[in-house]
Amino acid sequence: MASTKGPNSALTRRQLLGGVGATSTLGLAGCSSRNMILGNSASTAGTTIQFWTLFSGGDGATMKSIVNRFNDERPLGDVRIDRQRIPWDDYYTKLYTALVADKGPDIAIMHQALMGRFQRMLVPYNRYLSDSAADKYVPTLWERMRFDGDQLSLPLDAHPVGIYYNRSLFEKAGLDPDSPPKNFREFKRACDTITKKTDAHAFAPTPYLDPIGMLRTFVAFDKQRGGELFNDDMTKVTFDDEAGMGTAQLLHDITGKYGWDIPNTSENRADIAFQDDKLAMTMNGTWYASVLESIDGFDWSMFKPFVAPGKKRGFTESGSHTVILPRNPRRDEKKTRVSVEVAEWITQKNPIWGTRAGHLPAATDALNSDALRNSPLWPKSLSTFFEMASDDQFAYLPRTPFNVNNSSTWNFFPDIYAHNSSPKQGMNRGVNSIQRLINDVN
Repeated sequence: MASTKGPNSALTRRQLLGGVGATSTLGLAGCSSRNMILGNSASTAGTTIQFWTLFSGGDGATMKSIVNRFNDERPLGDVRIDRQRIPWDDYYTKLYTALVADKGPDIAIMHQALMGRFQRMLVPYNRYLSDSAADKYVPTLWERMRFDGDQLSLPLDAHPVGIYYNRSLFEKAGLDPDSPPKNFREFKRACDTITKKTDAHAFAPTPYLDPIGMLRTFVAFDKQRGGELFNDDMTKVTFDDEAGMGTAQLLHDITGKYGWDIPNTSENRADIAFQDDKLAMTMNGTWYASVLESIDGFDWSMFKPFVAPGKKRGFTESGSHTVILPRNPRRDEKKTRVSVEVAEWITQKNPIWGTRAGHLPAATDALNSDALRNSPLWPKSLSTFFEMASDDQFAYLPRTPFNVNNSSTWNFFPDIYAHNSSPKQGMNRGVNSIQRLINDVN
């Protein structure tokens, strides 16, 4: 099997700022499911590039506006984008099925963590890119998209997680909303104070109470404690070490010993509670900022989630959306080259992926643009995410040969949180099932 390992380093200050300085200017689908198309209808004139995405909510609306702008302005001449949005839960299964059958789209969105699974079904960008293409992206994000010397995707963004908090509830509890917790001692004090002095719950590790949301939080806290999900060559599960077991115990204690939340993992319960002033803090990705900003009168901020007990170093979990060039023998050379130009335009020319969707753009022009730096999200969230990026504090999910974003793979985390299993029982179940996945591909 071809290597699925890639660079695991996060964005270093030197690389990130060096990438930004290179320019003067400067945002968590189907076979042929035409009935699922939510984007623009394809035009029969000129060249139409089929583009599959999985974005919904604010991300979906923002990507739709990006595609609409392309189709309105026609920056590449008589070229249109046919955007097909396929639901998250179905996206990678349908994409995999389509690519196996050589019926994939021209370009598609893919999380960088899943590129190992799809590696053999992607066309490398290498021969189609100009020599200066690498200079247009943050260097570490550009390098993260390489496999065995091949540039397998173009990075669209980085989307790390942080802790979002309700400033009004902080004030109600007598806490200073301008001085959020910086370590576990301060975090515990804040949570205990909120539960004692308000009617709100203090903290939930994800607003959706879903397995993937809890995985993101687990990775951040586990990495802070010195842990890793797997060994370096991806042959053995390692998240059941002392660091991982301590993180699992924390998930259990939040709804048990500490009483900061209730042991109920009903879908979106914490999201509703947070937006209704009944939950003070929750942990989520960059995309959550645009959701909260759209709520009239909701006073929120975000802080670095470096609050794990026994923290050794500050880390937060992050991922990247990328644009891939799927294998399709029916696509001729001309259309392939146009597809690459479209992918470059989408990833490089749209700072609104940051200003509206809330993600950190991977293109240096967009990252350093006035539009991004002057947006309402910059002081509330993006500047903090940028600081963590600059300080080399992103922990990426490894690029596994299995679907690391499959919710059922990590459903033992909600069970621990809901007290349906003890931390030891839940972690043992997770270790055994995920080790089998690894063994099956080795």
